[in-house]
Amino acid sequence: MSDVQRLAPAPPRPPQAVRRPPLDGIRVADFSRIFAGPLCSMTLGDLGADVVKVEPPGGDEARGFGPPWLGGEGMNFMALNRNKRSIALDLKSAGGREAALRLAAEADIVIENFRPGVAERLGIGWEELSAANPGLLYCSISGFGRRGPNSARPALDLVLQGASGVLDRQGRGGPPQMVVITIADCYAAALAVQALLAALIARSRDGIGQRVEVTLYEAMLAAQAYRIVSPAGDEPQLPAASDIAPYGAFETVDGWITLAIVTDRSWDAFCRSLDLDELGADARLATNAGRVEHQDEVVARVASALRGQSTRELLGTLEAAGVPCGPVTRVEDLFFDEHVLENEIIVELEHPSAGRMWTLGVPFAMAGTPLSIRRPAPRLGEHSREVLAELGYDEGHIDRVLRETAPVGDLEGA
Repeated sequence: MSDVQRLAPAPPRPPQAVRRPPLDGIRVADFSRIFAGPLCSMTLGDLGADVVKVEPPGGDEARGFGPPWLGGEGMNFMALNRNKRSIALDLKSAGGREAALRLAAEADIVIENFRPGVAERLGIGWEELSAANPGLLYCSISGFGRRGPNSARPALDLVLQGASGVLDRQGRGGPPQMVVITIADCYAAALAVQALLAALIARSRDGIGQRVEVTLYEAMLAAQAYRIVSPAGDEPQLPAASDIAPYGAFETVDGWITLAIVTDRSWDAFCRSLDLDELGADARLATNAGRVEHQDEVVARVASALRGQSTRELLGTLEAAGVPCGPVTRVEDLFFDEHVLENEIIVELEHPSAGRMWTLGVPFAMAGTPLSIRRPAPRLGEHSREVLAELGYDEGHIDRVLRETAPVGDLEGA
């Protein structure tokens, strides 16, 4: 036995009892709305945090994004706000601001995605909240950040796709084209979660909190990290926009198929599996560099070979040969997809207003700590009384706060 083998510790034994979710005991005061902030806080909720969503009397604007509606709520709101409790507060009123400050004083994390300067005007900025809670992790998500000439620009996903070069690149030399997923918000939310988890580790080590700032603009650039590189000089020299071939979607006799030939071995397997002997024997196309150089010809010849065959037949043949490929699927079809169902990627929930509904499951798994969807997206102010009581308010004080801050008709149901 070698010294390395002799000194190596034994592998850890699996836990005998189910452990708590990783963020159990962490409280998040979530002042964000619409997309990036709610997706960030929902992920923290999926990880076990107690997320209290603080909404204005009219609610998160995303509640009104429709039609169509789901249980009377905007479908985007329902998708991005599970595993949270809702409290309705008017931050411009004395009672609402007092409750918000008390919530933030007991929180581990505060999340806001107001325009730069708005949180400060509402009295919930970093300086004020951290003075009362030195261990606070305060996450600001904005379009372009607090500094620079673009700080006040609107920050909708389409604007950011244009400003970050994505629309131009997606157009491939033609008119600008939008990526249909809201990539700026999604990736900014992911970066915010990463930064907050790192900040929690740092706080456990150092005992102090900090401010975390994420911008949608920088998220769009980070999503293109493989392109943001160039020799220093007067004119940037970027990686090629198309440096792999063939790589794209190709029409079949009954639909479309994706083909991603990233290695020369895959190219050879592709040609052999479809009996494209002439194409496979073409020395010009034996390497990826050659296929990229003759990309128009390659794409045309591949398209011609695939056009007369069915998607199912092609998938069977190419997958058997180890060629990277796949179907082009409608989002609607995912709800009945065998792989999606077997892996519980989409799950069913019961909502008090919408009834049975489908939504995305927790998009990652942890073997040692359970993750679950504990509650659907909350109704506006659904947990106001519950949260205020946890903050130490008595019934009379709760009634006064709700009369001052809650929407009409919310006093009894909150």
